[in-house]
Amino acid sequence: MTNHETTDHGNNVFVFTEIITPKEGHAEDVLAVSKRSMEPLKGQPGLIQVMLTTSEKKAGEISTVTVWESKADFQNFMKSDAVADLLKSDDMKNIKGWMDDYQMLMSNLVEGWHG
Repeated sequence: MTNHETTDHGNNVFVFTEIITPKEGHAEDVLAVSKRSMEPLKGQPGLIQVMLTTSEKKAGEISTVTVWESKADFQNFMKSDAVADLLKSDDMKNIKGWMDDYQMLMSNLVEGWHG
């Protein structure tokens, strides 16, 4: 049996999730934009983890999950020049026309672990 070391990130962990359902024929376009949109996250203060997933059940559905040490860390990132530049980019202009549905979830982590 493998013993996994776990890390306690405190009681204020915040999770931001985006769920995108692309229009038919645009799943690869949306996935490519999602991958490029992850670049500004690298090295951000308070960022614990970022994940980009595709659904096994709903064809084309894409989710991005970011885990932060606190909601304040997430909010500071959202106010950053990196996000402002991203929001003005051609990628963001294009992706709006490629989505059938967009949902965002903001959650406080109750319990979890990773090893």
